[in-house]
Amino acid sequence: MKEKFKFLENISTADAAFEAYGKNLNEVFSNAARALTSIMIDPTSLKARIQKNIILHEKTTEKLLFAFLEELIFLKDAEQFLPKTCAVKILNNKLTATCTGETINYKRHKLGVDAKAVTYHKFELKQEKKGWKARVVVDI
Repeated sequence: MKEKFKFLENISTADAAFEAYGKNLNEVFSNAARALTSIMIDPTSLKARIQKNIILHEKTTEKLLFAFLEELIFLKDAEQFLPKTCAVKILNNKLTATCTGETINYKRHKLGVDAKAVTYHKFELKQEKKGWKARVVVDI
């Protein structure tokens, strides 16, 4: 699977939408984190200076993906932290992620739009023939 994620047009006028792809759950979660970051900042401008560990447990993988992306938005809001990469491991609906990135530098980083929240509108996580696909709509 070559494509890591793509932005979707005409989903909603006040939101940003993307699909993330992966050969397994770990990869689709990691690529969804990359897509979320790409809404807010050019991820190539981020450096791996700070490491954040995230541990979450939910009843379903869909709720786990939703909670993971919401946690990344929380870290952006509370600590001005944006991840360049997230190494994700999922086992029995428990997520352990190590995200590396840095705090926002308004002089150096080219910012996009501010992600406020993940929505349940058209939200999905499903396994397909070639791997996993997540569709996410983010309130901006």
